[in-house]
Formats: sequence, structure tokens, C-alpha cells
Amino acid sequence: MNKLLILLLLLVSTSTFAEINLKLQKQLLLMEASDQQIRKAINQSNMPPSSELIKQSKQIDEQNTRQLKQIIATYGWPNKQLVGLQGVAATFLIIQHSADLKFKTSMLPNLQFSFKNKEGISGQQLALLTDKILTANGEKQSYGTQYDLREQQIVFRDIDDLENVDQRRSAIKLPPLSFYKKILEEMHGLKDHPEIDLN
Repeated sequence: MNKLLILLLLLVSTSTFAEINLKLQKQLLLMEASDQQIRKAINQSNMPPSSELIKQSKQIDEQNTRQLKQIIATYGWPNKQLVGLQGVAATFLIIQHSADLKFKTSMLPNLQFSFKNKEGISGQQLALLTDKILTANGEKQSYGTQYDLREQQIVFRDIDDLENVDQRRSAIKLPPLSFYKKILEEMHGLKDHPEIDLN
């Protein structure tokens, strides 16, 4: 009886493993790599980056967006079961950097579902895309992820219902806005906050 139980468990584990489409996962990771490679080149270039680098970045984003649309049309949303956590992370990055606002907006419910069901999308990722879409439409952001650097200070773009922003952030497991601001100040080298370790 025990041997039969072990065999059944092994079969279940194997079938769960087999569900991940490794070829599709690899494709998404290669798309992510091209995204990161061009952005690394831009960050390392003299400021401002050359028009050629900007052009290449736009071309890569457009190509990645086209490919991701084809993937979703064929397989549906690339969830954890289909492409693993790495594949989900790559999918988010491609959506985040896409210039196609309509596409980004259409993907938001998938991110919300993925976050709610613990399928690889974090609260930070959900907040980032939500706020990017809102600000791109000229609306106030919900979570305070969008900001500008002005005169060596972090200035958050307009936030809707500012009094309750920490409540919304807490609901998706994000720290209060005041703490997030300290993280940003530390990250940009504006202020030293010894209580924050970014390593």
C-alpha cells in the first residue's frame, strides 16, 4: 500500500513538472534578456543615450510586444503552471516596457488574477502596471509608484485619495508610502537611511 502511494505521488509530481512548457519559457527568457541587455547599454552609455540606442530599445520593445501577443493568442496568459515563475516575471517585464497602452490595459486583469492566486505576480508589479496605465491616461495613480526626481528630491506624481494610499498599498503587501520614499532616496543616493538595506 505504501509503495502504491509513493508511486502515485511520483506520478503526480512528474505530471506537474511536465505541464511547464520549457520551450515557451526559454522564448520568454530570451525576450527578457534582449530587453535587459539594451537597457543596460543605455544605462552605461553617456548621458543622454544616443539616438541609435533609443531606436534599438524601441524596436526590441515592439518586437517583444508582438511576440507576447502571439504567445497569449496561442497559449493564453503565461501563468506559473505554463512557464514557471521565471516565465511569469519575464512576461511582466515585457508588458511593463511595451509602448502599447491598450495592450497593457488589457493585461491588467491577468496580473490581478495572478497576484490574487499567488501565481508569480507581486504586489509591487501589480501596483507598477496599474499606476503606469493611470498616469499614461492622465489620471491620478493609486499606489504611488510613479515619481520624478526634482532638485534632488523624490516627488510623487498625483495620487488619488492620498489619505487612503497606505491602506491600498497594505492590501497588496506593500510598505507605507513614507517608507517607500526612504527606499527611493536610498536607491538614488539622495539620503542615507541606515535602517534600509538594499543589498
